[in-house]
Amino acid sequence: MLNNANSRARFKIPAVFGRRVLPVVWSALAGVTLCGCGVDEAGSPLGSVAPRSFGAVGPMIEPRRDHTATRLSDGTVLVAGGIHVVTAGVEAPLTSAEVFDPVAGRFRRTGDLPEGRSGHVAVLLSTGQVLIAGGGRQSLVLYDPDSGSFAGSSAATRIQRPSSATALRDGRVLLLGDLTFMAEIYNPQADSIVKTLNVGTRRVQQTATLLNSGDVLIAGGARGLAQRFDPDTDLFTAPGGASLQVVRFGHTAALLEDGRVLLAGGSAEFGAGVFSPVSSAEIFDPDYPSFRNTGNMLAPRFGHSATRLRDGKVLIVGGAAADAEIYDPDTRVFQFVGGNAGRIRSGATATLLNDGRVLVAGGVDEEFLYLEHALVYNP
Repeated sequence: MLNNANSRARFKIPAVFGRRVLPVVWSALAGVTLCGCGVDEAGSPLGSVAPRSFGAVGPMIEPRRDHTATRLSDGTVLVAGGIHVVTAGVEAPLTSAEVFDPVAGRFRRTGDLPEGRSGHVAVLLSTGQVLIAGGGRQSLVLYDPDSGSFAGSSAATRIQRPSSATALRDGRVLLLGDLTFMAEIYNPQADSIVKTLNVGTRRVQQTATLLNSGDVLIAGGARGLAQRFDPDTDLFTAPGGASLQVVRFGHTAALLEDGRVLLAGGSAEFGAGVFSPVSSAEIFDPDYPSFRNTGNMLAPRFGHSATRLRDGKVLIVGGAAADAEIYDPDTRVFQFVGGNAGRIRSGATATLLNDGRVLVAGGVDEEFLYLEHALVYNP
């Protein structure tokens, strides 16, 4: 283990259109340690056997934060890039990647990225490959699960800071970026950007959610008015002029079973251009369309994850020094899932597995200590 008590790590909090943003998770100054902090390393390699609880799996090949995790066609999960301590407390983007096997509960190394990446986005393509965008100089990279290798794409994107990659029903991918009017359509069959679009407004850390209709809801990003992307016309429109109840960014958006979308947490403006984490949540109903309040999480959260479970409820993890939460869309109530060590983490990913469990991988704890073991939530 590397233990450097005098090292320092700092999360970069973006300026929002020139306005000031408060630190939004925990203290930005803390010692950096490689450890399996807050987890029980003993027990089942598959995580917890008890319902509604977390269990440790791993360890990971390399502890990391601000990476991506993508469930592959065979049910394994590709964990790629991110940030890690290199030496003497200095952090750097990673080229390494690893694959989690949910049957064995183990991570194995796979090929390396052409360059280190962090804060990037990733999406599973209709070809079975994974497209990775942003986080480095070489903007688009493809991962081939058959060969276990990465290769640069021939597509040339002009989006400097991709914020989301959404797989459309026709196999294309909608790429959106931070602080840009530009959007792009990537075609995996041609491995090229086939269209450049005008979104009409600049956003930062917005969410893009594929609706049951095949349209994409774009919400938040320090903007109150939502947009809807129609893949049949490749146009962005305001869905009936629907406005968010809270102007937020860095939130989560989870598609519910009935086609509505849960937006939760993030940072919101409290006045004079100052943003801070919020606990508020709201529901977008595409049939009206409208945003409506749906109560509050039990803790303000920023940089968390939200994963819809098989029973229709939503698991919310991280982004605050608090237990994970479950949202029940039938009762519109948030409840803590308590008593589970290691669930407090930031910069982690949450991935729904084929058997209904959720893999929570990477990240740092409330003291900014790197977490060596991943967690699996057993619903």
